Amino acid sequence: MEVQPLTLSAPEAYRAFCDVVQQRRWVPGLKTVKVVRSDARGRPLEVFYEFGESLAYALVFVWDDDACKSRWVPSSGVRDGVSGSVWFEPAATGCVMHYHLEALKEQERGPGHEADVVRAFVEFVGRR
Repeated sequence: MEVQPLTLSAPEAYRAFCDVVQQRRWVPGLKTVKVVRSDARGRPLEVFYEFGESLAYALVFVWDDDACKSRWVPSSGVRDGVSGSVWFEPAATGCVMHYHLEALKEQERGPGHEADVVRAFVEFVGRR
């Protein structure tokens, strides 16, 4: 699990993370992101991701706005997706981001991947 302090409030950081269309601007190696379906509030429930030429998968999201937390799992039949979660906890000077991926048998993420994603998110929200 990767943990990172941010100067944004927990709700601000959570909203920035939830904007999956913007993930193309900060997720390392992400080529395409497309919302497949959304809930009544407009939050993405299923999202298609494509990295480079050979890695593509869809993830299904569950959002907990009150807790500033999200969890995702691979869409049915997806082999290369990865389950994970993120949550933003209030802190004295903003919030703390907790980011965790659960590697699947078929797709092992390299060491440092969680840290790379969190670092990219921190840089992205710092530019906003």
